Amino acid sequence: MRSSLLLLFCAAIAAGCIGAGEPPAGLNSEGGGWVMFQHDLSHTGRAEEAVEPPLRLLWEAPTRGQVGYSSPVVADGLVLLGSTDWHLYAFNATTGEVVWKFPTGGEVHSTPAVAGGKVYFGSYDGSLYALDLKTGKKLWRYKAKGEILTSPAVADGRVFFGTFGGSIIALNAENGKKLWERKTSGQVHSSPAVAGGVVYTSSYQEYRVYALQAETGRVVWTFDTRGFIHASPAVAEGRVYIPSKDSFLYCLDAATGGEVWRFETGAPIDSTPAVAWGRVYFGSYDGFVYAVDAESGEEVWRTEIGAQFIGSPAVAGGAVYIGALDGRLYALSAESGEVLWNHSLGSMTYSSPAVAGGRVYIPSLDGVLYAFAPE
Repeated sequence: MRSSLLLLFCAAIAAGCIGAGEPPAGLNSEGGGWVMFQHDLSHTGRAEEAVEPPLRLLWEAPTRGQVGYSSPVVADGLVLLGSTDWHLYAFNATTGEVVWKFPTGGEVHSTPAVAGGKVYFGSYDGSLYALDLKTGKKLWRYKAKGEILTSPAVADGRVFFGTFGGSIIALNAENGKKLWERKTSGQVHSSPAVAGGVVYTSSYQEYRVYALQAETGRVVWTFDTRGFIHASPAVAEGRVYIPSKDSFLYCLDAATGGEVWRFETGAPIDSTPAVAWGRVYFGSYDGFVYAVDAESGEEVWRTEIGAQFIGSPAVAGGAVYIGALDGRLYALSAESGEVLWNHSLGSMTYSSPAVAGGRVYIPSLDGVLYAFAPE
């Protein structure tokens, strides 16, 4: 199996088609850009284009707070990013200039989602906001119980998100009215993925993965790990991939929740996996970046960086981009794991890079958003 995948991978690179194809239908609500956490509703982390290293720094955009918690999204020429200065920022994707910023009542760690000309995001003030994408004008606000760290997913006219108050909530995307709420026994750190009419997320202290019917919130299945779950699920080819602080990456059957395989690293895993070309890519607290065969769970490669990873990888063509706690952005070969390029940021980052329009965007805890492009 592994040798066949390697041959297909190399053939795709040779043909120049890695990253050139369209994502599966229905994944990306805006049909382009990088419009939500890990690109799409399934959290594949796969860009629609190849952006190959080495890269050069295009611009730096400072804010008044730390911006290494929220991850950037890109839509309609804007880069959207939350900050600890209690604002959501919209930057010009070409110049880095601030187009607008919106104040909330708390820090913004939530990665925004863009759908239907609107921006949806949560705040530590316990509110889920909907803004007009072009102007930043508030359209509606929903007040929940507990801070909102998770990044919303927007599908079929619904907004899905979790709260520190122990709830998974669905709202009407047009007016913010609550459609359903599923209580959990722990905080929800995990950002929901949506596929096939099912919402996949997890509860932190319960160690539990949830699959909920998107229309009603009814529990389809649950699966218990052996540790806290901070990362978010990725869904591909009928499987759910989710890591846990128990040091395992779990692969579950998306329909039943049955365990297909598990892969163990040497430390907790907070990095949401990216799924592309038959492989699952992620970082771990043990200082390694991993590529695992999506079908079998066998290790394809591991690369030691010597720094811990919380942020998630983005796959763009033959490169895997990931930010580390040593304050550097790395590009690794998706095929071999070789480090192809790296660049020092102003500080460590917990954020995940976004790839759109031939550029790679990533923020850092120094309060700066960085934009890179191929040399």
